[in-house]
Amino acid sequence: MKKRLTTTRKDEIFKKFWKQNDRFASLLNTVLFEGKDMIRPEELSDSNDGESAETPGEMNTVVKKTGPGAEFVLTGIEDPRDIPLQLLYQDSLGYLKECQEILKGRGENKDDMDEVLAALHEEDRLKPIINLVLYYGKEPWNGATSLKEMFPHVPEKIREVFPDYRINLIQARDAEHYHFDNKDLQDAFTLAELAYKDEMDKVYAYLKDNKVGADVAAMAGAFADHDSLIESGLEMDKDAAGCGAKCHQ
Repeated sequence: MKKRLTTTRKDEIFKKFWKQNDRFASLLNTVLFEGKDMIRPEELSDSNDGESAETPGEMNTVVKKTGPGAEFVLTGIEDPRDIPLQLLYQDSLGYLKECQEILKGRGENKDDMDEVLAALHEEDRLKPIINLVLYYGKEPWNGATSLKEMFPHVPEKIREVFPDYRINLIQARDAEHYHFDNKDLQDAFTLAELAYKDEMDKVYAYLKDNKVGADVAAMAGAFADHDSLIESGLEMDKDAAGCGAKCHQ
């Protein structure tokens, strides 16, 4: 029962952690822009419904929009199978939804894709959807990172002209490869790496010495699928709430 409880709370933990725009911006700048300060936290806002489209499979998804007109979709997964194909499908639904929103702004409600596309005007503009995949499975990633990699049996001459779709992959277990300017993000990845190695003495020493936030500890536990670390984070959250209540009496 305990395992089921922590599993069902992963989505809640994931969304709570990434709610803070400074963490999300740091992830984008580190992974997509080589550490350059291209996306500022104040430029980000949550998607109105939290998701750009229906999320396939067992995935946790957070969607942020940015002022320049892009939509960043962060998808947390534990199973690497067929991810390029799944995200390509998700993006297609996202773009269809964008088209429908444009038409709704003109008082047109259409569901059929052919009707939606036929009703668009030349001056209508879509926002690009940019996906990031945060993989926190126990084993190193062994799946495809592009659509082409899913077709190894296709002759190279065909592959050269085959339209590709690549994913922006982040592995939670590779903390040493990332240098985030956001402390919470760096703490979460560092703790996750230690938990993956089952070095729990170092985990709890790190929690004690670095003033790690409760939601950060819980996210690190979710990254590493480590129940005790998740529970530690949730208990820290309860303690902080209790202290806050007492302090205001």
